[in-house]
Amino acid sequence: MCQDVYFKTFILPTHCSELFADCLLDFTQNAIEEIETAPSLDYHYFGKTPLSPPSAGFVVYSRESSSALLEHLKAFCCAISERLGENIGFYHYSSAHPNLDWVRAYKEGVEPITCGRFHIMPSWNSQTQEDLIPLILDPSLAFGTGRHESTRLLLQEISQLEVRDKLSLDVGCGSGVLSLALAQLGAYTHACDTDPLAIAQTQKNFKRNHLTCAHLWLGSIQEKPESTSYDVVVINIVASVIIQMYADVLKASKKGGLLLLSGILDTCEREVLAIYSQDFTFLHRVQENEWVCLTLCRHSNS
Repeated sequence: MCQDVYFKTFILPTHCSELFADCLLDFTQNAIEEIETAPSLDYHYFGKTPLSPPSAGFVVYSRESSSALLEHLKAFCCAISERLGENIGFYHYSSAHPNLDWVRAYKEGVEPITCGRFHIMPSWNSQTQEDLIPLILDPSLAFGTGRHESTRLLLQEISQLEVRDKLSLDVGCGSGVLSLALAQLGAYTHACDTDPLAIAQTQKNFKRNHLTCAHLWLGSIQEKPESTSYDVVVINIVASVIIQMYADVLKASKKGGLLLLSGILDTCEREVLAIYSQDFTFLHRVQENEWVCLTLCRHSNS
């Protein structure tokens, strides 16, 4: 391995970006950046039939070449294409750079972002913005920081809520970004995730932001404290899982309470609403690209 260079690899999945994110996280311990707008490069394509290049994806910074990573991603891509019965591919581009300071190069590529009333910034660039609520979060592939549409839509919706002194639950909390936003607005926050790394990340981020998560547990919504129901429930998970957890979401929601659902592709929206409209009133929807966020209210008599 050459110590004089580092490698920068762009990965742009055509579909199922969250599954690719999980795959990357499982395979490598290198620095990974999630990007919204990929640069114009001479990308290579892997997949059965070339699809239009997506604008968003990931960048992997490593000390070793991308050969092993790309072979792993190709095998993964074939497996999920067969399992889902879809044409799934990815564009990729790798380049070597002088190894002056690849960590510095990574950090310089991460800019603060604004989502609704929240200004999300990395710990190394924590310059606040007037009239915006600060959230300090270092970018992490596994956990939401507002750089994915589904997280961004939820933060915009949370910005419009009056939640002071209300009890909220963040299901699949990841980085804890949604719970942090709710806590900054004065809510009492509970959060859960099935990934131990997410629990550790949420704890770290609450401490970093000098906020308190009243109850945080490893597991899902069905392990919530007994007899506890919530004024606000937020869920940013894929549609199939949202549908599966319907009964538990109903039990966790107070009558008249709000439910915010994101991580839903527009092609799955009707299916989600068909299930949830049994006991929840649809209030409104917002959409960015193919991602949809739904706001609902539990029926007072259900």
